[in-house]
Amino acid sequence: MTDMIATPAPGDEYVTIIARSINEAMGQFRARGLDAKGYSIVGQVNRHVFAFAEGPAAASELFDGNAMVAATFRRPAARG
Repeated sequence: MTDMIATPAPGDEYVTIIARSINEAMGQFRARGLDAKGYSIVGQVNRHVFAFAEGPAAASELFDGNAMVAATFRRPAARG
């Protein structure tokens, strides 16, 4: 099977949608028209626990520590 993960290039743009389910994340992909804007999914969609780091103090958990689905989409920079 071919590896579908592209090497990032300068100017590539990324959007990560965080949702409670993959259906909600993909629904937002469609609702925002990301396909028509040239975005495609990057890697696997998995559950994550998110933390926000601000300086040297311990990072604070987001979403009350609940695991959320994260789906990242990439639009390649214009080449040529």
